[in-house]
Amino acid sequence: MHNSKVIDLIKKSITNSSFAGKTYVVGGFVRDLVMEIVSDDIDIVVELPEGGRKLADFLHEKKVASRPVIYDNFGTALAEINGYKVEFVMTRKESYRDKDRKPEVAGGTLAEDIFRRDFTINSLLLDVITGEIKDITGKGLSDIENGIIRSTSEPDIIFKEDPLRMLRAVRFASRFNFIIEENTQTGIRKNARMLQHISWERRRDEFTKMLAQRNPIPALKMLLDFGLLKYVVPELLEIVGLQQDKHHDLDAWEHSLKVVENIRPTLKLHLIALLHDVGKARVKSEAEYGIHFYKHEVVSSELAHKIMRRLKFSNDEIKEVEIVIRNHMRLKDAGTEAEKISDKAIRRLILQTGNVLDPLLELIHADNISHAKAYNLPMQIPKLKLRLEAIKEEMKKKSLPITGSDIMNFFKLKSGEDIGKLLDRATEIWLESPDKSRDEILIELHKGYSQNIVGKS
Repeated sequence: MHNSKVIDLIKKSITNSSFAGKTYVVGGFVRDLVMEIVSDDIDIVVELPEGGRKLADFLHEKKVASRPVIYDNFGTALAEINGYKVEFVMTRKESYRDKDRKPEVAGGTLAEDIFRRDFTINSLLLDVITGEIKDITGKGLSDIENGIIRSTSEPDIIFKEDPLRMLRAVRFASRFNFIIEENTQTGIRKNARMLQHISWERRRDEFTKMLAQRNPIPALKMLLDFGLLKYVVPELLEIVGLQQDKHHDLDAWEHSLKVVENIRPTLKLHLIALLHDVGKARVKSEAEYGIHFYKHEVVSSELAHKIMRRLKFSNDEIKEVEIVIRNHMRLKDAGTEAEKISDKAIRRLILQTGNVLDPLLELIHADNISHAKAYNLPMQIPKLKLRLEAIKEEMKKKSLPITGSDIMNFFKLKSGEDIGKLLDRATEIWLESPDKSRDEILIELHKGYSQNIVGKS
């Protein structure tokens, strides 16, 4: 069922009831309706005491909605109508205690409810019965038409009440290609430090919504410009303006943004691209023959781990990003068309990177085409991929034919460090010649093992 039919169901249910003329769709749904964007986010506000809860119960009794989940602290209810989750709230006013982001809620007028909301574009109301759109701020419709993000009331107040609104302003401006109105910008800059009172999880949620956009560059630039980046990923400030070596015509921050721009637009890849050089400032060295960032990929991967841990990403997400960043310099000497990398090295790459190989190659390619023109390598990864496909097919048919148990039995060894070293050597032999059988590998291992023993005696 289309979401507009959900609203029709509510309309039919409340016609000739006390809820008629008092029930409105509010927020993002109405904004998106005006902008002709499909939205599944349906919030209903009811201009009656405890109206949200009462309407949710009423619709449940009418068998239109599921049994509502009640949130007493906020006077809200959540119910499902034909597969859509709908939130029901009463018109309310809120007050916040200093540094406490949980508001005290009380019933309020429709105007009080609208002016407690964040931005004019999110403050429009759709009368469920008449279909009329109400613009109580007098600026919501015109701000949508003119592409403006503007706070519903004094910016200093709304950002102190909920500092997360500053990140939402950036996200909406970036998503819709709107500008943030001057007074609202001033309020963000003035209150940026208030973000430190918001949990890292909530900051992460807004940040990842920005990165999930097809083009997150405007959002990232605004985070820096408005002083918000310090309270989201402060480590990135270290690479802003950081001069690089001859391979780059951009500083480390601008280069990272360029990589974000050049990579396939997914949340994961945007995050990897943004953080891939985050450690460069910590390893920068200069000599008469140039600037160097030795092992920056290692430090960057460690910092990415720290950043993502702080932002409460999952262990699996952290591990994948960390491995990709740690390996992103791996093909720097492979040649302009990957002609300098051997089949053995490609097999090792496949074996060692496993399911992160694809994002790794995407990062390396985006990085390659974001360098200075003279050092651009647009064909390296496309050419490598042609060879990779053939070698992957070969490796599907020929897996490593030897195990640690095989080695223990053959050499009559107990488990220990020698087994690991011999297995590593066996892997190298197989990578060089994947046609070799288990017995052939064991014989070659025995020659080297015997020579090693003779050399020690």
